[in-house]
Amino acid sequence: MDEQHSQHEDQGLDLKEIRQIVDLMSKNDLSFFHLEHGSFKIKLRRGTDVEAAKDLLSKMPVTQGAMAAAPMMAAPIAAAPVAPAPVAAAPAAAAPEAASSGPTINSPMVGTFYRSPGPKEKVFINVGDTVDENTVVCIIEAMKVMNEIKAEARGTIARILVDDAKPVQYGQALFELK
Repeated sequence: MDEQHSQHEDQGLDLKEIRQIVDLMSKNDLSFFHLEHGSFKIKLRRGTDVEAAKDLLSKMPVTQGAMAAAPMMAAPIAAAPVAPAPVAAAPAAAAPEAASSGPTINSPMVGTFYRSPGPKEKVFINVGDTVDENTVVCIIEAMKVMNEIKAEARGTIARILVDDAKPVQYGQALFELK
């Protein structure tokens, strides 16, 4: 039994334990959590502090895997507008956006977009809802961490620009305000 317990410690935390830490961070309004135990290390950061994320990325050691991943992450962003299928759809989609030209709420990170806190739970916001800077509008899952995204602007939701459970890119418009 002790051998199994020591194996669990060497592996670090499981997903349930990490979610508990994220919940505690949220409840206590903590933006950063760091734990080192033996060879296991975990750092969690909450919020949309883009400058802190850039600073964190600049301090990370560069490995061959990271260097290979960076161009792959950038390629879908650059390639998406150039791909044949989106080009045909882009003019049709751009026309309504240009007509309304309202401000947008953009994704602060790459991840998976969710409109509700969990399956079968009520969505955070709908078209016609009024939001302010502190209104949580969605969750973006990045690296198995659920990040609550706040509107950071005042207005009324005019359109929801992303389907639930779809991947989003950094800076991608998620909602249009009026």
